[in-house]
Amino acid sequence: MAAGTASKPITFTSVLPTSQLPQRGTWGGLIILGNAVISGPGTPQTNDIEGLTAGLGTYGGANDADDSGVLQYVRVWYGGADISPDPTNPENSGNEINGITFGGVGSGTTVDHVEVAFNKDDGFEFFGGAVNAKWLSALFVDDDAFDTDEGYQGKLQFLFALVDKDGDHAAEMDSKNDLQRRSYPKVSGVTFIKADHTTGESNGLIQIREGGGGEFYNMILTGKAGAGLENNKCFAEVRTGTLTEISAPNSLYWSPNNIINTVRADNGVSNQFSISIGAPDNCVWSAGSINQLDPRLAPSSTAFTSFDTISDSFFTPTTYSGAFGSDLWLDGWSYLSENALLPDGSVVPTASNIIPSVITADTTLDASTNWLMVSQVFVKPGATLFIQEGTTIKSYRQDNNGKAPTLVIERGAKIMASGSPSRPITFTSVLPEAVLPMRGTWGGLIVLGNGERMYV
Repeated sequence: MAAGTASKPITFTSVLPTSQLPQRGTWGGLIILGNAVISGPGTPQTNDIEGLTAGLGTYGGANDADDSGVLQYVRVWYGGADISPDPTNPENSGNEINGITFGGVGSGTTVDHVEVAFNKDDGFEFFGGAVNAKWLSALFVDDDAFDTDEGYQGKLQFLFALVDKDGDHAAEMDSKNDLQRRSYPKVSGVTFIKADHTTGESNGLIQIREGGGGEFYNMILTGKAGAGLENNKCFAEVRTGTLTEISAPNSLYWSPNNIINTVRADNGVSNQFSISIGAPDNCVWSAGSINQLDPRLAPSSTAFTSFDTISDSFFTPTTYSGAFGSDLWLDGWSYLSENALLPDGSVVPTASNIIPSVITADTTLDASTNWLMVSQVFVKPGATLFIQEGTTIKSYRQDNNGKAPTLVIERGAKIMASGSPSRPITFTSVLPEAVLPMRGTWGGLIVLGNGERMYV
């Protein structure tokens, strides 16, 4: 029973000094084994988890509603060490442990607000079972952020993955060909981002293979990957983008509203799908289409209009695609938040509070609005920027192009910023107060005039 909170999360981490962190593979991981159904010929089918001595890691059974306890606001950092090294193959014994392994875990288990960061193997792996989970974060793991296999039939919502150049897939979802039961995860609300890929440039950000089924809604996939969706080694499952053709568990549904913006790392070519159509994979799809855009949820993003509504009480209704709406649910407890890589959760960009990048007419920033600078802002000649006393302007560290947001008053333009001792005007960072003071969190203020310059 591990029930943390956003302000007091439960953390599994390394004994190493912070000067040597982050580092992958500094300890093992968390393994939870249950009595839920897994695929295989047995009735019920059981198996032994990789890396543990036979009999010490048995999982599987006949109870999909099995209860293995509670994981809430739990962080598993820097794990993934080999728990049973093979001296004949020290580089890859197959026993590197996942951050969190769920083996035959049932739906009676509560899992929400859980993070795995810097793991040597997968972040989260689900071997069979039917455990449901929400608000999961996997950061910079060395293999797959999320992995499902052996007949996993749970439901997952609000998944976030940052995959760096060392990682493989954001999600690898397997089955056991046509062996029952077939893996059939039901997934909605995903944001997967891939930074780069030094090897395996053709790999998809999500790979579904070996007869894997499931339903996938409200997905945003972006970054440098061989494709958004990679589908291969198919079997008898029906692959479709049409709701009426869903036949669980023997179908694979990919919503036409899912958003993919991926490019190959080796050549920069956009490639949304990698579908192995010919023999022996035979992954032939029926109806479906794809929308493409930069998936950052700017206020005008079509991610707010391209989304699915799911008739299932487990899924929290949303009016957007991706893992995040206005609620930055990582705030306060994620590795990203703790290391000053996320804005404060109270900072919510909207169409009305983002300062435009170019100001050509007189403009007033009032004290009642939480103003944000998300890019460099240029006040053009002839325009005056009025800033009321008591106004606070918060700025991000960088824009989409890596440039620090900065306010520039050009020659011929004016800034009228008249605060008072009791109501000063403040330019500051979007970072949480808990990580401030800190230097270099945004650009600055530049005022340019027509006065003489002395050369020495």
